[in-house]
Amino acid sequence: SSGINAEWPLRPGGDYIIARATSKLARLGCSATITILSSVIRDLIKGEIQQLNRGTEHDVMFEMYLEKTYLKTASLIAHSCQAAALNSPRPHLQQHAFKFGRHLGIAFQLIDDMLDFISSSEELGKAAGSDLKLGLATAPVLYASVKHPQLRDLIARGFSKEGDVELAFRLVSDSPGIPHTRSLAQQHCEKAVKELGRLPDCQQNRDLLSLCEIVLDRTS
Repeated sequence: SSGINAEWPLRPGGDYIIARATSKLARLGCSATITILSSVIRDLIKGEIQQLNRGTEHDVMFEMYLEKTYLKTASLIAHSCQAAALNSPRPHLQQHAFKFGRHLGIAFQLIDDMLDFISSSEELGKAAGSDLKLGLATAPVLYASVKHPQLRDLIARGFSKEGDVELAFRLVSDSPGIPHTRSLAQQHCEKAVKELGRLPDCQQNRDLLSLCEIVLDRTS
């Protein structure tokens, strides 16, 4: 199915969904669930603010990127999984559910950032290379900057000069950035599977297990 950006190209789809979710959250009447899921909104705002910051050292930039990835994407999945485990008679299972969601969410975003370089606009439901055009350096670019240090100047100025986006595309293609990104996503999926193994065996958990494969194999 087509994504938010394809369905409503002129509408701030993500903001709309958050607003609707917040409205429904207020009607739950379960204070524990509301407390957990309200953290998602807090994290989303923190992630948007953090996205404005750009480092210059590779390790610092990658750490900031992974933290932003958690705040803007994985937090929603992690806290939702935690909320689903609230009624478990074993409270410690909430943390395993949370960690499963965290790793799955990070893997999802890593693959999403990879697809921005290798999939067409039609497949993505948004313009290919949109992150670069927004001035954002994602995992493929950060990995590529190890082989091509000149990318760090482009990152620092947010790919704002004419030709920056095209040059970044070429340098990422001429680097191990794409396979390294996929490998990191694979590692997070393996960690998610490990956390899932600490939860009771049931059909629902087997369904969650299949999500790891879906995340890694998706093309849009």
